[in-house]
Amino acid sequence: MSRVLVVDDDIELCELLTDVLQAEGYQVDSVHCGESALQFIEKTSVDLVLLDVMLPKLNGMQVARKICQRFATPILMLTALNDEASILDGYQSGADQYIAKPFKVPELLTRIKAIFRRVGLEKQRHSYQLDKDGIASQIPSLPLTGTESDLLSYLVSRENLVISKAELQIEVLKKELSPFDRNLDMHISNLRRKFIEAGLSKQHIKTVRGKGYSFVGSVGR
Repeated sequence: MSRVLVVDDDIELCELLTDVLQAEGYQVDSVHCGESALQFIEKTSVDLVLLDVMLPKLNGMQVARKICQRFATPILMLTALNDEASILDGYQSGADQYIAKPFKVPELLTRIKAIFRRVGLEKQRHSYQLDKDGIASQIPSLPLTGTESDLLSYLVSRENLVISKAELQIEVLKKELSPFDRNLDMHISNLRRKFIEAGLSKQHIKTVRGKGYSFVGSVGR
C-alpha cells in the first residue's frame, strides 16, 4: 500500500483528501506545516507528498527543496498560485506535478496515479540495471578461457538480441558452422556451468530453439 503525506494548513482539506485517498486504497497521513512535514519524512518512509505552497514557517517551495536534497520522494504541489512564474518555481523546487486550487478530485487522482506509474517504471529500470550491472561486474572475475570470454562479450554487447549459431561460429570461433560441430554448444555449456559456480543464473544465456543464443541481463529469481 502506497503511503501519501498531505501537507496543508487547511485542516478541512486535509480531512477531505484523507477520505478520498483512503477510499482509493492509499495509506494517508497529514501534517499542517513545513517543519512537521520534514520531521515526519525523517522518521517515516513516504511514497508521495501532496504539498501546499502557502504554509506557515517554511513555505512549500522551501520544503520541496529540502525534501529533494535528502530524499527521492515524489512531490505533487497543491497551490492557489497558478501563474506561470509560480508553476516554474514549483518545478524548479523539485515538484513532479503541479495542480492549482481549486482542483477536481478526478484530476488529482489521475495525477497521483501518473506519478506512481512513472515511479514504478523507474524502479523496474533501476532493478534491471542493478541486475545487469551485477553480472557485468562479475564477468572479469569468472575463470573463463579466451574463447569463452570472447563469446560472452559478443553476446553481452548484443543483449536481448538472438544471435545465430552461424554468426557466433564465424565472428567468435572464426570458422564456418558445420552440421556436426558441437564446439559452440560446448562453450555455451561451459559458460553456464561457470555462471552457476559463481552464484549466477545459467538463464542469462538463453537458447532460442532453431535460431541461436541470447544474453539476458535480467532473469527471474
